[in-house]
Amino acid sequence: MRDIWSTPDSFTFLGAPRSDADSESLIGLGARAAFFGAPVDTQGFTQRPGTTLGPKACREASVQYAGAATLEHGIDVRDYWGLVDCGDVALAGASAEQLHERILATAAAILAAGAIPIMCGGDHSIPIPGVRALASKTGARIGYLHIDAHLDTAESLAGWTETMASPVARVVEVPGVSPENVVVFGARGLGNPPALVERARQLGVRVIPMSEIIDRGVDAAIEDALDTIWSDTDVVYVSLDNDALDPSCAPGTTAPEPGGLTAREILRVALAVGSRGVAMMDIAELSPNFDPSAITARLDCHWIVYLLSAYARAIENGTAAAPMRPRSSDTPIEPTQRPEPASQRVTGPA
Repeated sequence: MRDIWSTPDSFTFLGAPRSDADSESLIGLGARAAFFGAPVDTQGFTQRPGTTLGPKACREASVQYAGAATLEHGIDVRDYWGLVDCGDVALAGASAEQLHERILATAAAILAAGAIPIMCGGDHSIPIPGVRALASKTGARIGYLHIDAHLDTAESLAGWTETMASPVARVVEVPGVSPENVVVFGARGLGNPPALVERARQLGVRVIPMSEIIDRGVDAAIEDALDTIWSDTDVVYVSLDNDALDPSCAPGTTAPEPGGLTAREILRVALAVGSRGVAMMDIAELSPNFDPSAITARLDCHWIVYLLSAYARAIENGTAAAPMRPRSSDTPIEPTQRPEPASQRVTGPA
């Protein structure tokens, strides 16, 4: 039995082996899933900084769970998925745009190796290069699940279009993504001005607000969301913003909103998502300086492990397909025509 309690010499996610972020190295290690950090901060909500430290906090919290398996599945995800840690895309002095380019390259290399990229942010701009990488490497029809308290449909902040407030607006432009297969799950609170609500309608994405989740129950609501993102698609990308969770469960985030998903509910969501499979996933807006006792980081670790465990069980049961193999060539990443933006530019939290 592996010793899962002793502190390692250095931190990797779940104590996984380190790997360079290139497909040859990943294939050589037999990796089927790869964790990497994306410490990006596009300064969309300057009152509560700290997301650049998110990957470090997630790795440190994961030490407690290295080698552990969920009670529900009994699967050691590190072994089953050949999990590796590819480090961070950090680069001293880099702009957010440069970091996005590094995210795209890292995710593309992991996908080229036939593995699932597990990206830990960093702010919620990170799905923008993430979904582009998935489209480039698979050429597939993509469903996108955006679990978030906020709609993230802003066209721009301070003139820049690839911000933490803009991922949904950018994702629908990616080739292979149809707005009908995009769901924002858990929206609520005071950070969704009318202009962004109207923008969501213009984009044509599905919004399942927290009020609807409460009325219907989380199990029924997430199954509806999954039906939507999987309708006539080949692969899905799942993005979790920590502010989707109630601050009582996840205080360590950039723009907390009361009334969110509980820890128990987000693990139910993880099981549902994993039971159908995922091609790429990310966690955004983990701010450890607002995270007493690292409870947000620990919940993020559970989210990853529960989702991967459920996916592994579904593969073994024959109810979900293994991760999609990449194409031999890439498709140039050119945005489709953007829907006409709302006239008002909003600078609220993402």
